[in-house]
Amino acid sequence: MELNVIINQMAVLFSIMAVGFIVGKLKMLTPESNKLLTRLVLFIALPCTILNSVFENEMDITIGDTLYFLLMTMLTFAIAFAVSIPVIYLLRGKKRDRGLFNFLSVFSNCGFMGFPVVIAIMGVSSAYYVALFNIPFNVLVFSLGIFMVSSGKTDEDGKQSAFNPKSLINPVLIAALIAIPIALFGIRPPQILADAFKITGAITTPGGMLVIGSTLAYVPLKTLLSEWRIIPVTILKLLVIPLLTWLILRQLITSELLLGVLVIISAMPSAAMASMLAIEYGGNEKAASAGVFLSTLLCGITVPLAVYLLL
Repeated sequence: MELNVIINQMAVLFSIMAVGFIVGKLKMLTPESNKLLTRLVLFIALPCTILNSVFENEMDITIGDTLYFLLMTMLTFAIAFAVSIPVIYLLRGKKRDRGLFNFLSVFSNCGFMGFPVVIAIMGVSSAYYVALFNIPFNVLVFSLGIFMVSSGKTDEDGKQSAFNPKSLINPVLIAALIAIPIALFGIRPPQILADAFKITGAITTPGGMLVIGSTLAYVPLKTLLSEWRIIPVTILKLLVIPLLTWLILRQLITSELLLGVLVIISAMPSAAMASMLAIEYGGNEKAASAGVFLSTLLCGITVPLAVYLLL
């Protein structure tokens, strides 16, 4: 395992978050501009990233292989939810934050960190499967995930707001659904179009990290410390769920490649999308940013442990 790859990816993430934190403190990025940048990332750059990830696949993999891996991916999410829901309930936090804490413990940073880390550990052949994983990931995040994060949204009078089903119809979910037949049938667009998607999608990671850093700049330290439930949620995300995923899936999957991809992705830190969705849909953005920050900080220790299990 190339441990330096994990460390390098963490360093890049924190460097960009640090820039976001600094420009937030300098008021160059305000809460209002964070919302605009969030929408740019979520509804323009991220859909391009999703489509580009399946455009670039050049492996000779059958439809059966693809469907089998997608099935195992859904099982991975089922395991995470089965563990997360009762644990988050037992933490007895505010009811409005339970959906967000479940989101932080179930959904991983399977894009920016997932691709380079998994490829470094499992080889280039794993890239296609990481791209496949991102399809149901985005379908779930931009449907069920939006409901989870926004479940605590309140109106101007402080009353619980009703969930708006229209929020489920968004560019990311549409792009993820379009990506499924593209991946299954190996559809290839004109190179000019593919390059345009690739360049636009490159905004996703730096934009997302800037938003998280800037959001943290407006959160008092005492507020972050008061969100103590972030600590058990992070332990659940980085240690408990990956371990159970490995114990269960190794009974069902004979391919070391497929098992490795699923276990390593499950061990990635909480999805940076949590913070941006909280901003866009009225969730607890302070807790979301704190969860992403802490899990990213600690994954340099926990990911090697997950790899040790595989090797």
